[in-house]
Amino acid sequence: MHETFAKESVGRKVNVLFRLSMMHIRSEMKKLGFGAGDYPFLAMLFFEEGVSQDELSRKMRVDKSYTARAIAKLEKMGMVERRPDPVEHRTKRVFLSRKSRQMEEHFFAMLKNWHHTLTSGIDPEHLAIIQAGMDRM
Repeated sequence: MHETFAKESVGRKVNVLFRLSMMHIRSEMKKLGFGAGDYPFLAMLFFEEGVSQDELSRKMRVDKSYTARAIAKLEKMGMVERRPDPVEHRTKRVFLSRKSRQMEEHFFAMLKNWHHTLTSGIDPEHLAIIQAGMDRM
């Protein structure tokens, strides 16, 4: 009884999918010279740069110290720049560097390829149902 539940658990399936995704992303990010932990910060900044570190932490649901370390690493690599907020001088805003912008196409191609791998063989109607269900979780 418990064994069947464990095998069919949505939580287990999401966990397996997450681990497979991270293995793929880790491998692809390594080719670009990054770690898997850099991916979510870069992705977030490609969509919305100029946010503060605090805003990044809230949006990504990670603690501020983790964000500070990740952004410091990306800054050291020349991928992001921190600039003081023109109004609130204690706040630093995070912007992508030219170097990041140059790899943007490859970055999103990697994500699109993984999406295609995950969804190939699933007809669009079923995929829409799956995505709607995941959105409700």
